[in-house]
Amino acid sequence: MKKILLSIGVVLSAAAANAQVDTLQEFFTGTPTIYSVTGGGYVAGNNTYGDLTKMQLFDGTHGVNGGGSITSLLLWAPIKTDAGTGGSFRAVIWANNAGAPGAELGSVTIPLSQVDTSAAGTMVAEAAVGYNVAANFASAIAIPANGEFWAGIELPTTAGDTIALVTNTANDFADALTHTGEFWSDNTFHTFGDAQNWGLLVAIAAYPVVNFQVGLTENEIVASVYPNPASDVLNIKLKANATSVSIISMEGKVVSTQNVTSNTVAVDLSTVLAGAYICEIVAENGVVIRNTFVKK
Repeated sequence: MKKILLSIGVVLSAAAANAQVDTLQEFFTGTPTIYSVTGGGYVAGNNTYGDLTKMQLFDGTHGVNGGGSITSLLLWAPIKTDAGTGGSFRAVIWANNAGAPGAELGSVTIPLSQVDTSAAGTMVAEAAVGYNVAANFASAIAIPANGEFWAGIELPTTAGDTIALVTNTANDFADALTHTGEFWSDNTFHTFGDAQNWGLLVAIAAYPVVNFQVGLTENEIVASVYPNPASDVLNIKLKANATSVSIISMEGKVVSTQNVTSNTVAVDLSTVLAGAYICEIVAENGVVIRNTFVKK
């Protein structure tokens, strides 16, 4: 085994809450854990081996049940070191290329200064999994036609900057042999379950928020939601008429709902607090469309 486990730090799980978002998290079961490594650093973060990325494969066996789009990526990163020089990391979606991450499909840069690692900063997504970073993509990312993609992070590279994700506990995720991976400092790809790597059967706390399109074409259900970030008004435009529009927090709390009978809607955000939200639109044909946005 190339990399040797040194110690385990257990992270307290977040309290349960109701959720109304399509968040791919079923693979993340067991005890939330932080693993550190010999010489310094973390299995699912920056370490002395110089790992570049950490990612999870999503496919038909792990949450992807049709075409659609990825609107954001929720991450649980309770450990960071910020050198204070403007460091950042990236949340990334990659295509799957024969079992390894291929072309980059989209990304968003997250300044380390915006990552709240306090207990108060930990929120709850669907099925009571914790997260403290909501990485919202500027444009929804289409799920590849084969229904397979990798989601994860590109680690910070500035000296003194560190980020580490939570994993579940050893042997909680047998598919880590094929579905949990990383790029080493030499840009070669390896899975967490590989006996020549960590030999650790865990998943990382990276949960894509998706909008599945079951039995309908892209043009029939996609809605334009703008601007993003939004200030006092969020505009919505879609081909079919909408019947209702709801603003939902990332914890699943419905902030506002309004009934409509139009394909264009202006949502008043003047009383909505700053943060990341889901805009849930119910079309007249019964299709539910969800897009993420940020209220500034």
